[in-house]
Amino acid sequence: MVEKAQKMTELTQKQADQGSREKRDFFRISHDVIFDHKVVDAYTAEHDSPEILFDDAVSLGIINELRRLDRDASQTLRALSEKNRLIGDYLQIVNSKIDLLARHALFHQTEKAREKPKTRINLSEDGLAFIVDRALYKGNYLAIRMIFLPNYVPVVVFAKVIRCEAKGDQYQVAARFHRISDKDRQELSRQILRAQISQKQAP
Repeated sequence: MVEKAQKMTELTQKQADQGSREKRDFFRISHDVIFDHKVVDAYTAEHDSPEILFDDAVSLGIINELRRLDRDASQTLRALSEKNRLIGDYLQIVNSKIDLLARHALFHQTEKAREKPKTRINLSEDGLAFIVDRALYKGNYLAIRMIFLPNYVPVVVFAKVIRCEAKGDQYQVAARFHRISDKDRQELSRQILRAQISQKQAP
């Protein structure tokens, strides 16, 4: 009886996980981003941070941390604005200055990246699909950097190739995010929501 109950619990959990994954896949959009990827070994994907694999790792880390602090402080800033609007407005200006400096730093670090054409990716909270010139193999681990425009918001993650299919003289790769952090998943959710709103507002 206990064994039967355990099996039922495991089945329920699998169904819940599948439902959660299907829900994440449902919110899927096509998006133009500055995009880079590198094939990495399994040890790197399991133990390292993906940011260190790109030349602009320091700038990306600083900008991500500034954005995290901005989100953490937003509720406090609202509360201060309700009590004293002048102080709230001043702190908002200071916040905007910091964000402008951060974006300026990333602008210079990604100057070479900006010379590349933007890449159209198909994105969900669970993974992405993109086109490449050379085939990748199922099971390959990737370090992926996406910079969302126009605000130059970076998301750097690991992913695992689940499918690679020929498409003319190119290849369409589907990959699932691997060891993605909550903050990166939340940022992807925000970018997907923004893109959906923009698409609805487009004439």
